[in-house]
Amino acid sequence: MSALTAPRKRVLTERRQHHLEVVGEPQKRHTLLFALMIIAVLGGAVFGTVTLNALAAAHAVQARALDTQVGEAERVYAQLVADVAALEDPARIRAAALDLGLVPGGPGRHVHLDRNLPADGAVTELDNGRRAADPLKPVLSVER
Repeated sequence: MSALTAPRKRVLTERRQHHLEVVGEPQKRHTLLFALMIIAVLGGAVFGTVTLNALAAAHAVQARALDTQVGEAERVYAQLVADVAALEDPARIRAAALDLGLVPGGPGRHVHLDRNLPADGAVTELDNGRRAADPLKPVLSVER
């Protein structure tokens, strides 16, 4: 052996001796408690999953029932719109008026005013030159 290999062996042997420790009694493990906890957690997860699936199924049934109700309401709405359109028919209104004893009106007449009224927007001031405080007062007054 050479002079370099001998000290190296001695250093390796010393290092190995320093890493050794005295092993005491093994610690007691709580495997039963751990197993019970795992079973409880897994049981809770299974119970939660089954519960969520049951709730989802119940809500799906309710949603289907609501869709059926919406479809029926849309059909009723369409029927009511058709009924309103039939009731608004001018020929039906005319027939109902004649049944009530009403007579058709004569030719239309128009009224032509000699002067503009303040409500028309053409006259903005009163005859005395003051501005009207109330825009309806000149229309409703006796002076017109």
